[in-house]
Amino acid sequence: MPRVGIWRCPECGLHQIWKTRSDKSNKLDRKCSGCGKRVRTTLDRSSTGKGRSRNVEIWERDSKLNAEDLEEEAQRRNIGASEDSSKPIDESPNEGFQTSMPKIWGVGWMPKDALMFPTRATSRMAKKSLLEFVAERHDGHLHTVSDCWDSLECKEKMNGEEFHEFSHKLVKKIGECLLERTLEPNLSGLAKSEIIPMRSGELFLKRRSDRFLIDVTLCMRRFAHYSSITVENRVQWQRRMIRTRLVDEELKDLFATGLPTPDGGSFGGKGFRSTWQEGVVACATAMTRAIDLPEEQRENADIVAPMIRDMGLALAMGQTPIEVFSAQMGKAESYMDGGIEGSGGRDLHIGNWEKGILPPTAPLPIASATTTGVALAASRLGVKRFHLAPVGEGCSSSGEFWEAMNFAGVRGLPICFMIQNNQIALDTFNSAQSGAETFGDKGHAMGIPSWTIDGSDPGLFFASTAVAREFATDGCGATLIHVETMRGCGHAHHHDDLYLGAASGNPPGYVDRELLRYWSEKDPLPNHRELLIKLGVGEHRLNRIQKEEESGVQLARKQLEKMEWPEGNSVVRGVTSITDAISHEKQLRRIDGSRDSSAPVLSSGELAIEFSDAPNSWTYSRAIQNAMAALADQFGDQMVFMGEDMEVAGAFGMNLGLKARGHESKLLDMPLSEAIIIHSATGAALGGMRPLAEIQFGGFASLAMNPLVNNAAQLRWRWGAEVPMTVRIPLGAKTRSGPFHANMIESWLTNDPGLVIVAPSNPQDAYDLLIESHHLPDPVVYLEHIGLYGLRGGITGWGKSINQIVDTGPVMNRLQNNGSSIGKARVIRGGGDVTIVTWGAMVHVALDAAEKASRKGVEVEIVDLRTLVPFDSETCINSVLRTGRLIVLQESQWTGGFGHTVSSRIVEESFWRMESPPVVIGALDTPVPFSPTLEDHTIPSSEVVSRHIERACT
Repeated sequence: MPRVGIWRCPECGLHQIWKTRSDKSNKLDRKCSGCGKRVRTTLDRSSTGKGRSRNVEIWERDSKLNAEDLEEEAQRRNIGASEDSSKPIDESPNEGFQTSMPKIWGVGWMPKDALMFPTRATSRMAKKSLLEFVAERHDGHLHTVSDCWDSLECKEKMNGEEFHEFSHKLVKKIGECLLERTLEPNLSGLAKSEIIPMRSGELFLKRRSDRFLIDVTLCMRRFAHYSSITVENRVQWQRRMIRTRLVDEELKDLFATGLPTPDGGSFGGKGFRSTWQEGVVACATAMTRAIDLPEEQRENADIVAPMIRDMGLALAMGQTPIEVFSAQMGKAESYMDGGIEGSGGRDLHIGNWEKGILPPTAPLPIASATTTGVALAASRLGVKRFHLAPVGEGCSSSGEFWEAMNFAGVRGLPICFMIQNNQIALDTFNSAQSGAETFGDKGHAMGIPSWTIDGSDPGLFFASTAVAREFATDGCGATLIHVETMRGCGHAHHHDDLYLGAASGNPPGYVDRELLRYWSEKDPLPNHRELLIKLGVGEHRLNRIQKEEESGVQLARKQLEKMEWPEGNSVVRGVTSITDAISHEKQLRRIDGSRDSSAPVLSSGELAIEFSDAPNSWTYSRAIQNAMAALADQFGDQMVFMGEDMEVAGAFGMNLGLKARGHESKLLDMPLSEAIIIHSATGAALGGMRPLAEIQFGGFASLAMNPLVNNAAQLRWRWGAEVPMTVRIPLGAKTRSGPFHANMIESWLTNDPGLVIVAPSNPQDAYDLLIESHHLPDPVVYLEHIGLYGLRGGITGWGKSINQIVDTGPVMNRLQNNGSSIGKARVIRGGGDVTIVTWGAMVHVALDAAEKASRKGVEVEIVDLRTLVPFDSETCINSVLRTGRLIVLQESQWTGGFGHTVSSRIVEESFWRMESPPVVIGALDTPVPFSPTLEDHTIPSSEVVSRHIERACT
């Protein structure tokens, strides 16, 4: 049987078929049909490695194939060559359209410069490292990678330049081999098949290959970074690991012995040790630390968000032992002071934002998800900054962590996530935590390059962080490092006995003793010390480092013991930039005090609000649209409008005004995840932006409660952070949207200090309050009522027009004079018989009821709160002192509504002047119904309010 196949002309690149006379023939002598060049070569290489010329590519095929199959393959190869099939496919040709495919961030990436190796790296170890990674992540390519490596000339030992050049050649070779898959005759039909709808086999496999080549490139670069480690790097890591272990031991001792407290008791604080996980300190060596930069350049410093037991990483980034001690013992000078000196002790967590260390939180995914937002700010502002977000394996089960990774993967953000598998999350075994083969699989599912390292080797932490940083700052997006490690201690100090067992034997502990032994033998401190000695570092030097660190930690403990406890009333300061909490003493004084009524603001029946049908009047929705456009003009690149469905038009078309004004680039479509919208907005605000986020409907805000109330609301009070962001939440009745959409949610939010909450009732306030909200350095929740939008020909859901001629000048004048109307209620109708305090759409229900009452000789004073938090009690109390009667009108359900807080606060200072019992009117205690008749029946109507007015005044 003859031998058959395809050959490629080295001159013109044309692919053609070849055929020998018999299976014994070993020579090929052909003239190219394209350029006429004659080629003579051998088909088989000799045992000495000599033979076929390397500039002629030859593919031999099964002799049973017919000429038509061979000709078809040659044609496919020629078509591929003409289309430059070696070029990576990283996206759909219709990028930004509905048919677009996910962007492959980092496709074709190759590090620019070689690294310096202190000693030559062996090719055997490099190949072993690559094959281990391929076995973990892409085991189907093991033979391909091994064969490609062996086919290239590779020195047994390589310097940095040689390894860099070899890496380029290897990646290219592997790419060529992968391309062969759809060209082989037995797979030829696959290329044009639809593997999944809208994706051919050729495209699908090419995209898979692109992702695989990114992984190979990253793996080779990791090996290069590992080979670049110097002895001095390792000496530095040993020092930092020693410091971490010593601080941990002191914290455990403090927990056991305690420090005396002013009440005569003892307090041992709380903390999370990092026994056997100290290798994470090496990450800092790969990063740009804030403490190493001049103050004016620190916005370019890298950011870390250490998990609760990553104290070593925090120390390596520049925190000091005394900072850690004071935080975990709750002393006055801890960083958790709300930005107010001497007011520390508010939270136990480590961290220092000025040093690029985001303090962790107890709800696990907050730090990593917030850091995703900080990375978003870097990406949008063009800041070349890297972000590292470690979590434990328990946190990797959190939906919000997945949402953060998904967002980073979609937008190619400069962040590296790190999942540290501690072998147990509190008391939950891995087998109950995740069904993934490795925790690295979780990043792979999000389109994020992922790999696994041994957490007992600080060098692997360094190499992985270094390559992740290169990749991210080159604009190639996110990565995930999966760290296999084990915590050699309990979850926290108090958990040691339950986990490891008490010295007395009761409790006995439940840790797997064999697992404990395995990881104890990998303890990085003694093992790394032994490595340093082998590398020539003298024991006397290592002993000196040990003593220096012991001395430094002991000095810090003495400082801690002398440090004052925080004064109790310091806790009330700095809840927001415009409010402190009210102390117990102030509450008692205001209840005990007597006060006279003030003069009326308006005469009976007088209105302080005017509506208009003029052509230049604005609807409520138009006022919001114009305010957003004004903010985009004012804040420029700092602005981002982020939420669901933002880039086309936004819910209810609210973003069309921004697009018309040329602000399309400031609109950001977010994944359909309310949590990551708010997490990212919070991080973006910390990262230098002024985001305006949108939760599409009120009921959906329940999905964002963790980032709103556990993070954004508390950041200023915890450590003095400024979080300048506004969260728009459309909500309310008369939209006929039923449960989940129309919920009035103010009571969900008003009980959690730290948020400013506004609720405009008219176009002028809608404009003013949005402008003023976004100038605050605080998180503001802006509750906008959909029923007031005026989407039906300028008519509200109540069938009336509330259009106004909006004056945009006064709000800017107030801001220029450091003034604001936030926190100030407004009397919008004068009256001497009864006060109605209300907000939002219910203002108009109250006005309608007041007009009816006036016809019966009863004059109602209406107070529009405008701002719910901070609540302007003074305006309300003064009104009730004049009228002697109080009705609080809310649209939300009666039970648990914010109106009860309003009523209680007013009555505290007006009780003895009341002429009738105060009342709160609210919706019926049912979920919001869908049918018009049902919804109208549940919410307060002017008729219901009129009956209450009549009752109060009879």
